[in-house]
Amino acid sequence: MIPAVGIIGFGNMGEAVALGLVRNKQAAHVYQTEGANKAKALKNKRLTVHNDLESLVKASSIVVLAVKPQAMPRLLEELAPLAKDKAFISLAAGLSTASFQKHLGAQIVRFMPNLAAKVGRSVVGVSPGQDCSPAFAQQAVAVAQAIGTAVVIPERLMAAVTGLSGSGIAFVFHFIHSLALGGVREGFAYPQALALALDTVDGAVSLLRSTGEHPAAFESRVCSPAGTTIEGIRALERGGLTDAVMEAVAAASRRAQELGS
Repeated sequence: MIPAVGIIGFGNMGEAVALGLVRNKQAAHVYQTEGANKAKALKNKRLTVHNDLESLVKASSIVVLAVKPQAMPRLLEELAPLAKDKAFISLAAGLSTASFQKHLGAQIVRFMPNLAAKVGRSVVGVSPGQDCSPAFAQQAVAVAQAIGTAVVIPERLMAAVTGLSGSGIAFVFHFIHSLALGGVREGFAYPQALALALDTVDGAVSLLRSTGEHPAAFESRVCSPAGTTIEGIRALERGGLTDAVMEAVAAASRRAQELGS
């Protein structure tokens, strides 16, 4: 059983964590000062919304920090006097567990989710800080599982998981949109082309998951000699798809490292 969790920030990720916990019948407390987001939180009768940080922290055993990295320094100053005997989870890209321990003197775990957390299907990179107890690490994994699949990784890989799955979901959106545009070019209306693209991607993922085979193995099966698919693959490689995707992951990872320095 996860103890009461407080969430500071009710944007995409904060809301996803709060509602994921509620779906799993866990106590979720929210502190949100922005008018529109606060109103949205108040509409959900299953959430307890606090008007000040102190009351939220007192009501919570674990506090999730779901604000933007640029808002974190001021927040940490406000939290420092309240942090005794509390444990924290940070969703901020690039900020190390050591920096949180320095300011709060408390246990900290870093998360790197992606936007699929909104539907409970995120990959969540989970990295416990050096002083994190096994009990809290286990609780943090349970919180991550409320929004998707938890993958415990060393902190040195957090930038890489940011590039691969945190930012990578946007690369997938971009590919799906591009695939649909290809359908439009060939005569479909965009909504129908998008539906076909979504079903195609969903079918490919299901096939890979159910068989465990390497993606290249299926790619080679679809490519008949002198056929249609190999011409399409050739066009993708002329456009540099493989290199571009690899560089996109690397670029996002580098930016995550820069944010932490």
